[in-house]
Parts: sequence; structure tokens; C-alpha cells
Amino acid sequence: MMELLPRRAPSGEECSARLLPVIDVRNLQVRFPTRDGVVTALDGLSMQVMPGEIVGLVGESGCGKSTAALSFMRLIPQPGRITAGEIVLDGQDILKLSDREMRALRGPSVAMIFQDALTALDPTMPVGKQIAEPLQLHKGLAAAAARARAIELFGQVGIPDPERRFGQYSHQFSGGMRQRVMIAVALSCGPRLLLADEPTTALDVTVQRQILRLIRQLRDTLNAGVVFITHDVGVVAELCTRVIVMYAGRAVEAGPTQAVFTHPTHPYTAGLLSSTLELTGDRSLPLYAIPGLPPELIDLPAGCAFAPRCPRADPECWNAAPILEPSGPQQSVACWRWKGD
Repeated sequence: MMELLPRRAPSGEECSARLLPVIDVRNLQVRFPTRDGVVTALDGLSMQVMPGEIVGLVGESGCGKSTAALSFMRLIPQPGRITAGEIVLDGQDILKLSDREMRALRGPSVAMIFQDALTALDPTMPVGKQIAEPLQLHKGLAAAAARARAIELFGQVGIPDPERRFGQYSHQFSGGMRQRVMIAVALSCGPRLLLADEPTTALDVTVQRQILRLIRQLRDTLNAGVVFITHDVGVVAELCTRVIVMYAGRAVEAGPTQAVFTHPTHPYTAGLLSSTLELTGDRSLPLYAIPGLPPELIDLPAGCAFAPRCPRADPECWNAAPILEPSGPQQSVACWRWKGD
């Protein structure tokens, strides 16, 4: 498989930049007003992604993973808005940028593989042009060079007959093929930060491996940071350097992937890991499921949001929300009971 971009020796400025995070998120809060009340989709999220690092975001649907990624692109749909916090991307607080300045960053600085490729792709434009256009806009390529590069990217993400496919529209592609187009669009400008929201959805196992290899290649060739959003803890264990476990819009556990998955300190993390199917496990036993349902985000309880589902909850858990605090070397947890038995 060809490389996404040629390797090159880093400059002195780039070597210094590697010491700084690609993105530094501080106390991010996102709210959506509704008829029934205000939904707090993110509540005080803080995280960093270093160059060359792949960070996994895991958690049940509705925990805030995709909202976080959309915030990093400054694409929160109306009427939602970012109500507090900072998002520092390559040294710039993007919340202070104009819409025009932010558009200039999307592509070369930050790009996103959206989960739903059908709605993310423009149905009125040939898919090849949707890759060639940002190459012309951000990289200054001539039309012919942008077309050649788009066809090359099609081949790299496993789209057969790329020259013919260049002129086709999204409705002429299967779900899996549309997802590959979406990945090619995100990778086209070689972003410094790649946000991958369930990028292997609708893809078979063989193609999933190819896509994960492409993401690693982007990380290696450009020293890019990657935020990988998924429900598949197996993929996180294989791909991600660090993992952040989210629940009800908050990070409840974070740390090196191996440490978190080997010694989970939050009951929710332990529940997620117990809910996965193991090939070596006893198939006669029912698969474990975390009891209860995630809470409504309109009126969260005063205490820990996971308390109603937690087998270890005590009165303290119901009275005040825990903060993320160190629980080991490079590992943090938001739980009142992590020091307990």
C-alpha cells in the first residue's frame, strides 16, 4: 500500500512543536436548549492529544463522544452551542476565531471522518470532486493534480476502479464504499488532527483492518494526533495509546489503554469491559449487561451520574459529583469509591 504522504525530515520548529499537544481541551461545556429543558451534552471535558498519539473515546451512545468531536471542528448544530471552556488547536483557541478563519483550519489542521457518510457527503457533487476541491483550496494544486491525487486516495482506501468512480455520486456507492470516500476526504489534506467517529461502521473485517492501517500511516507519516471514537473496546486496545471513558458528558476514567483495560478503577469502565464477548469465554453463559439505562441529560442528579446503575454506590455518591483525580501512574478516575474494596 502506498504511503498517504511522503515522509520528510522535521524542521527545528516542528521538533519543538512536538512537545506541545495538537489539541488541548479545557473544561469544555456544550448545551442544547430544548422544549423540556437544557441538555448538557458535555460538562467540563478536559483532554489533550499529543503529536503521534491515538486517543480513544469510548462509552455508550449519548455519552458525548460525537459532540466532543464536533466541538473540536466547531460544527455543533444549532441550537446547541459551546457555553464554556477552551479548545486550543495548534496553539490557537479556535473558539475565538471567526467562521472564515475556522474554515481555513478544517482540512489541513483538523479533519473528521463522520459516522454517517450518506448525510456527510454532498449528493449533488461527484465524490471525486469532493476530495479534489479541498486539495485545490488548501494545497494550491491545479485541477489535474488534484484529480490525480483524489484517484490515488481512492485506491488507498480500497475503492476499486478509482478513475471511473471519481465522477460518480454518493448514491451510486454502497454504504461501505461511501464510508471509504468519507475517509479519503478526511485524509486528503494530511491534517494535524484527525477525528475518527466510528470510521469502520458498515465495513467488513478485512476493510476495517485496511482503514486502521491507514490511520496508523497518517499518524506515522505526519506525526498527526488522532481521536478515535468507537464502541469497540477491542479496537481501542489494539490501536489507541490512551483511552478516555465517557459517561453522561463527562470523562470518568482516563489513562494509558493497557493500564485502564487491565486495571479499571471506575465501575462503569469495568462494566463496559465485562460486556464484551471473549472468544475464550464460556459461550453457555449470558453476556453481561450493565443494569439500567444512561440518565437523561436535561436534569442530571446532584451526585455521580452513574450512581443509579452502580453496584458500589453509597450515600456520598448521590450527594456530590466526583472530579477526575489521579488513581495511579498516568491514570485518573472520577469516582468516590475507587479507593474502596
